[in-house]
Amino acid sequence: MAKLAFVACVESGALEQKARLLVKSIRRFGGAHRDAPIHTFAPRAGRAISDATRAIFDEHGVTHHDELLNVDFDEYGVGNKIFAAARAEEMLDEDFVAFVDTDTVIVSPPDALVLPNGVDAAVRPVEFHRWREHERTLHRRVSSGGDGDQGDDYWLRMYELCGVEARPFVETSCDRVRIRAYANSGLVATRREAGLFGRWKRDFLTLIEAGHRPHDLHYMDQLSLAATLARAWERVQWLDGRYNYPLVGRPLLAEPLRSARLDELVHIHYNQYFHYDGFLAALDPAIERDGEVVDWLHQQLPIPEHA
Repeated sequence: MAKLAFVACVESGALEQKARLLVKSIRRFGGAHRDAPIHTFAPRAGRAISDATRAIFDEHGVTHHDELLNVDFDEYGVGNKIFAAARAEEMLDEDFVAFVDTDTVIVSPPDALVLPNGVDAAVRPVEFHRWREHERTLHRRVSSGGDGDQGDDYWLRMYELCGVEARPFVETSCDRVRIRAYANSGLVATRREAGLFGRWKRDFLTLIEAGHRPHDLHYMDQLSLAATLARAWERVQWLDGRYNYPLVGRPLLAEPLRSARLDELVHIHYNQYFHYDGFLAALDPAIERDGEVVDWLHQQLPIPEHA
């Protein structure tokens, strides 16, 4: 039977509570993968996790790594995932490695992360194309609709720098706009022997060394991933909408995902909102009031802001 390993990043502070919840969710709802290896990484200096979190990790069979991997981009915490995923690919033995963002939970067996023959990576598209681009916030989007798009020169130069010939497109999951293939990096499953996580790291460094940033480091994880996936395009699978489900974007999804029960989903991305008391009850469309998943979440939430 093909083996799967999960990889996530965790550092001191709010991420610890999120990591604890993620680990518990895998062990509770992972089905055939509930006992899969889980490796957590704290890739930056001075951000060691607490003894309490280590104890919970030990209880749930998690292997934690304090190896310093993100040394040159200390200001870019999101970049931790690139270095952790590449290191996991180097050191693990499992057939498939799934990087999962810490602010996510597994709520059904994630069987699609064990990739079929001929597939080396599986992801979900980003949710939006130009949502809130007028605001000078981190919500500004850097995707491209192709020829004539104001951001397309960036993408074409990115492909050139990374030596990528393919120019694939995909439809965003919430506003359903056709854009150059751009994935949400909150869930990336790969066939370990394909070496795509190592390739992702090299593409990221190539773009950084060339000074090819749209405005700052924000979104460089997903831009470099776009180059990596374009290179392997014929072996990339787009996961269905039950994976990396954008809980806060629920009202903008098409049916049946818009009104889906939580126990019909597989992997939920909740961002910071599980810290907010009453968040689940405020969702629109409303979620189910019964069932193992919602009962379990009500017992866990809200999660504290700190470890």
